Amino acid sequence: MYQSTITLKSISILSGYSVSTVSKALNGKSDISSKTKEIIKNIAIEHNYVPNFSALSLRKQRTRTFAIIVPEIADACYGGIISDIQKMSFKQGYRLLVFQSFSSEEQEEQCLKNINDGSVDAAIMISNFKQDNASIFINNQLPIEYIDISNLQNKKGLKEQVIISFKKSLKQLIS
Repeated sequence: MYQSTITLKSISILSGYSVSTVSKALNGKSDISSKTKEIIKNIAIEHNYVPNFSALSLRKQRTRTFAIIVPEIADACYGGIISDIQKMSFKQGYRLLVFQSFSSEEQEEQCLKNINDGSVDAAIMISNFKQDNASIFINNQLPIEYIDISNLQNKKGLKEQVIISFKKSLKQLIS
């Protein structure tokens, strides 16, 4: 799919309205007339305008991105879980960022460091290791649902557990 690089400033120049007016029109603000909104929205559609996700995230202090850390994507069980979580994420307007720990405690810690930079709103970590070393969670400002599978005999209930954790995290983010 082609994504245009047209900006609010470009739409402003094309429409003759200020950048502020263009922004308000595209966001449906009531202080902009219907005629102006229509003109601006038509220009945006014609030029395949896509809002700058990074700018929106900075302004709203929310990325609408969810992370999941799994031992290995190649495992059919985790692949199925990721598929289901991604479908649910999309329905809620979230993107999903997937990490693999390759069943390495050090890699899990690295994944947590990578997502603790403001790039995601919440995460689920499916781990083969007990949460004995809680220091990796203490400094995290991010809500993380930790699922310990170190004693898991059967992966049958894992998918349901992950879905419950995902829904719980989403509910916390939305409220």
